[in-house]
Amino acid sequence: MTGRAWVRAYPDIQTAWRRLAAHLGENFDPTLTDFERLRRFLDQEWAHLHPHFYERSIGYLYDLTWFHYMDAKDGFFRTLLDFADEHGLSRIADLGCGVALDAQALLQAGYDVHAYDLDNPCLAYARWRLGHDLGESGRVRFLSELNTHHYQLVYAVDVLGHAGNPDALAALLFGSADHVAVNLLPHDSRHRFGQPTCTPASTTNAPSPSCKPTETSSE
Repeated sequence: MTGRAWVRAYPDIQTAWRRLAAHLGENFDPTLTDFERLRRFLDQEWAHLHPHFYERSIGYLYDLTWFHYMDAKDGFFRTLLDFADEHGLSRIADLGCGVALDAQALLQAGYDVHAYDLDNPCLAYARWRLGHDLGESGRVRFLSELNTHHYQLVYAVDVLGHAGNPDALAALLFGSADHVAVNLLPHDSRHRFGQPTCTPASTTNAPSPSCKPTETSSE
């Protein structure tokens, strides 16, 4: 089947905020659901936590919730779903899943998905939420476990641009699946933190093969 629409993990962002609030309890900060307030908070976190921002950030939970409901990734996921359906691919890995709202949406759409990332607050929230909402906490795994599994399709959306060693991450991607889908978004300070090492806007030279801005490619 082709032309499958990309849908979200929850019908609206308010539902997603309620799930995050349930996870964080008294530590949930409703002021961070305001986009501009969150931008300022993340700037402060980046200055304080760098170079361990992605391992420790709490604000990134809110940021990735916003990002799931933006339209920046819609084209990528429409292409991904069309490609997967055209080629009969259902066993999928999300590398760099963050809070795994994208992976959750794919699970709810009937795909056999596992989500991988660093050991951080985002992954802990993803594991909690998929366990509570879907009974599927085991779908969320540490990135170090990816090389012990193989998938029909692995994707990384807005991930390579964050990587300190994008070549090594690209090698992990292509070694983990029959097909690989990646994207590289132009650097956008609204939802990307850290040096945009591989994005088209960050270099005057041609990107290396592992960083080539491509939607979907076969191994």
